[in-house]
Amino acid sequence: VNHTFVEAFARVAEAVATRPGKLEKVALIAEYLRELDPSDLVAAARFFTGSAFAARDHRTLSVGGRSIVAAARRVWEFDDAQLGAAYRDTGDLGAALGRLVRPPRDATLFTDRLTPASLDVFFGEIADASGKNAGKRREAVLERIFRACSNPLAATYVVKIVTSELRIGLREGLILDAIAQAFDVEPRAV
Repeated sequence: VNHTFVEAFARVAEAVATRPGKLEKVALIAEYLRELDPSDLVAAARFFTGSAFAARDHRTLSVGGRSIVAAARRVWEFDDAQLGAAYRDTGDLGAALGRLVRPPRDATLFTDRLTPASLDVFFGEIADASGKNAGKRREAVLERIFRACSNPLAATYVVKIVTSELRIGLREGLILDAIAQAFDVEPRAV
């Protein structure tokens, strides 16, 4: 079964956020990870930590809230009042932008399919942008990502990863436990 980022990661992250118990969180993530294609597994596990890149990877996305909002506004066409109201209601940029997701008016013939592995590639493109027009290139990649988010929950969690503010009550140790549970190995082996 090939789960897209839209269909699965965001739903699992949302479910994890609502569960108080560590064992429940670990079981939900383990079930999700078990179903992933190998190409998606590493990226998805890392995204559950709330990071676009591994700790040993020194790259950064270098996109601030202003760039995120500008790219989202071009795709989903909202105004400052709508964004302000959504942000006041949620207190979270990801959740606020998720509420503003609309089908893009200027739908393109080709929309990217957003899987953990493809999102990882996009993050690499953002991090590798440098030079005079780096900011514009980063925003252009963000726009491609946002166009692939037809679902408010997916958009919410993509933004939460971009901002490194997943906030679903996970520690890295729980993710390691989930990987171990998913593949029937000792946590030390992970």
